[in-house]
Amino acid sequence: MMRGLRTLVLATGLLFAAPLAARDASPHTPAVGSAERAAILTALRTHPDLRFTFRHLRVWNDGARAIAYAEGDNGITGGFKIILTREGQAGWREVWGEGDGGSDSCAAGARHYRWAIQLIESYRAKPDALVPGIAAQTRELERMAKSEPETQCVGDLEGGPA
Repeated sequence: MMRGLRTLVLATGLLFAAPLAARDASPHTPAVGSAERAAILTALRTHPDLRFTFRHLRVWNDGARAIAYAEGDNGITGGFKIILTREGQAGWREVWGEGDGGSDSCAAGARHYRWAIQLIESYRAKPDALVPGIAAQTRELERMAKSEPETQCVGDLEGGPA
């Protein structure tokens, strides 16, 4: 009887520990030269001469799918912030981004950043753990969209909400 109870208690503890461990896990940075990093670079590289300098490169795995955030400079078109996703064995694809150049309104930026937060959360990741400061930036864009609706305060927006 005691052995059965002990097994039940252990099994119950494992059931609750797995979701807690996943929620408390952190994104990782793919190692230089790793297949994962090479696959992300392939998805980002739109020109063979691009060389990337990353400020952030983080990946969050959610079972068979994953989400990544890359921020840095590509040496040609300037700075970038990009979110990529991967489903199963499919390759990485860009789904959201902000680049240097052009300018969009704070309202467009707020919608764009809010959508990114929702996307990240759909992968059961903490938005600020994957994209540093995204929650505060989103709140600031939402504040500015209300108080200064005509202000252009974000760069070129790619992907995201339709």
